[in-house]
Amino acid sequence: MQDTPSNPAAAPKALRVLFPALGKLCCVALAVFIAATTVFGKLPAEAQYSIALTLSMVAVFLLKPGVFHGNGELTMRMAVVNSMWILAALGTGGYYLMNYYEIAAFREGIPNTADLTCYAIGTLVVVEAARRVEGWVLVGIVIAAFLYLAYGHWMPGVLNHRAMPFSNALEVAYSYKGIYGIALGAVVDVVMVFVILGAAIRISGAGDFFNFIAMRATSGLRSGPAQAAIIASTLFGSVNGSAPANVASTGVLTIPMMKRAGYTAGFAGGVEATASCVGQIIPPIMGVGAFIMSEITGIPYATIMLVAIVPAFLFIFSLSVAAILEAQRLGIKAQGEATTDMWTGQRASQALVLVLGFGTLLGMLFSGFSPTFSGLSAAGVTLFTGFVLPKTRFGWEATWEFLVDSGRDGLSVLIACAAIGVVIGAVSSTGLGVKLNQLIVSMGSGDLLPALILAAICSIVLGMGLPTAASYLMVVFVAGPSLMELGVSQLQTHFFVFYYAVLSAITPPVALAVFAAAAIAREKPLVIAGNSLRLCAVAFVLPIVWIYHPEIFLDTLSADMIGPALAVFAALTCAIIGFNAAHIGYFFSPLRLWHRLVLTLGAAGAVYTDPWIQAVACGMILLILADRYIAQRRTRLA
Repeated sequence: MQDTPSNPAAAPKALRVLFPALGKLCCVALAVFIAATTVFGKLPAEAQYSIALTLSMVAVFLLKPGVFHGNGELTMRMAVVNSMWILAALGTGGYYLMNYYEIAAFREGIPNTADLTCYAIGTLVVVEAARRVEGWVLVGIVIAAFLYLAYGHWMPGVLNHRAMPFSNALEVAYSYKGIYGIALGAVVDVVMVFVILGAAIRISGAGDFFNFIAMRATSGLRSGPAQAAIIASTLFGSVNGSAPANVASTGVLTIPMMKRAGYTAGFAGGVEATASCVGQIIPPIMGVGAFIMSEITGIPYATIMLVAIVPAFLFIFSLSVAAILEAQRLGIKAQGEATTDMWTGQRASQALVLVLGFGTLLGMLFSGFSPTFSGLSAAGVTLFTGFVLPKTRFGWEATWEFLVDSGRDGLSVLIACAAIGVVIGAVSSTGLGVKLNQLIVSMGSGDLLPALILAAICSIVLGMGLPTAASYLMVVFVAGPSLMELGVSQLQTHFFVFYYAVLSAITPPVALAVFAAAAIAREKPLVIAGNSLRLCAVAFVLPIVWIYHPEIFLDTLSADMIGPALAVFAALTCAIIGFNAAHIGYFFSPLRLWHRLVLTLGAAGAVYTDPWIQAVACGMILLILADRYIAQRRTRLA
C-alpha cells in the first residue's frame, strides 16, 4: 500500500525514514567516539571537540528538522533547509579541524578570508542548533553576547570596552576562547561519559529500582507519596543531571500518586520539581556536577563529595519536613501499604546491577582513576551484569536503544555549552567579567552580604532556561573571581554558583522543571512555581549560610571544631523545622499569624553568626513548637 502523508508538502517516505535513521546513527557515532577516546586516549583538544560538536549538530538537524518549531512532519522545504545546515556543520567543523594547527601557529589574530567565512558560518550553525535544543532564551543570550563583543565600544559607562574589529569578534566566538572553550570541553571530556552511564542504568532496568526503593521505604507513612517522590527523584536526578528530564521521567508516577493521596496538584507538582533539583546536589554523582567542578578547579573529587553531604542533607530534610506538615494540615491519612510491588528475583537482579555499577564507580574514583575512565568502567560493568543476569537481560533492540540514547541524551547540554562559549568569550575578551567582578567586590567591601546577593541573582538570571552544567560554567567565570577576591574560598565559591545554577530550573519566568511538572499535574505553571519557591526557600538561603558558617563544609573539620559544627548543624535543623512550620501554617494544629511571624524571625536568627542570638532564636522556635504540641495533646485528651 502506497504511503500517503497527511501533509501534501511532505517529503517522500524515503527521506522521512532516512533523516531520523541517519540522526540516530550520528548519536551512536558520538557515543562510540566518546567511549573509544576515553579508553584508547583522547585526540588533541581541538580535534576531540570539533568531531564531537559536528556529530552533535548533524544529529540535531536530522532529528529536529523543523525550521521554526523544531519538530513535525518532514517536508521537502525542511529537508532542503536542513541539508544545507548539515553541509554547513560538516564544512565548518572539517575546515577548523584540518586547519587548526596553521591557524594557531600563523593566523591567530590575523585570520584570512577562508578562516573568517568558517568562523561566521560555524557560529551561525551552533546558534541554530542551540535554538533547536534549548529554545530562544539561550539564543537571545548568545546573540546579545556576540553583539556586545563586536559593538560594545558604543555602549555607555561601565559597559563600554575597547573597539574590536568584527573579524576579531568572529575569531573569539569560534575559537578556544569561545565555542571550543572550557564549557564545551567539560561536556565532551566529562559529562558525556556519565550520560552513557545513565543510559546503561536505564536500559538494564536498574533505574526502576530507584522507584521501588522509594515506594517500599515510604509505604504506610501519612506523607508517604510525597516522600517517595522526594527519594525517587533525588536518586534518579543524581544520575540524570537534568531537572526537567527528571520531572518527565519520575513525575508521571509520583505526581498522580501524590494527588490521589490528597495533596493538591500545585503542591504535588512543586514537590516533584523541587526534588528533581535536589538530585543534582546529592553525592556521589551530583548530576556530574562534582566531576565538572573537580575538572576545572583541580580539587579532588573526594573532597567535593565530602563537602556536598551536609548541605544536601539539609535541603532534603527541609523538603521532607514540608511534605510531612502539609500532609498533617490536609488531614491525609496513612495509606497502609503504598505499593503492591514486592521483592522479586527481578528486583534482586536490579539491585545487584546497581550495587556493582556504583561500587565500580566509587571504588575506581577513590583508587585514583580519572572520573571519565571510572564512569565508563561503571557503565561497562552495569551493562555486562545486566546482560548476564537472566532477570535483567536485554536484547539487540534494547542494545541499539542504549547506543542511540547514549548520544542523544547528551545533545542538549553539549550544544548548549558550545553556544555558552560565545558568552564566556565575550565576558573575558571585553573585560566585562573584570568590571562585574569589581562591582561585586565594591559592594562587598563593607559588607559581604550584598555581594553574595548580587552574585546569587547573576547565577539565577543567567542560568534560566539552561542545563545546569551550562549555567554553572557560564556564571562561575563571571561572578566566581569576585567572591574569591572577597575572601570566599574556591570550593565555597564554586558550590555557591552551582547551587543557584541548579535552582534556576524552578525560578520564574523560565522555570523548565516547573513547566514539565505543570504538564503532568494539569495545573497552572505559576501555581507550581509558587509552591516550588516556598519549598526551595531553604535552598536559596543555604549557599549564603555556609559562607558565614564554613563548619558545615566537612573538608576542614578538625577535632576542636566538632563541637561548634554540631551546634551550627543543630541550629540549622531547628531553623528548617521552624521555617517550614511557618510557611505551611501548621504544626500539630493550625498556627496563628503571630506564631508564624515568630517562627520566621526565629529561623532568621538561628542562622546568625552570633551563638547567643542563635541560642535565643532556637529557644523561640522550640517554645512555639512545644506549645503547639502540648495544645494538641490537651485537645486529644479532652
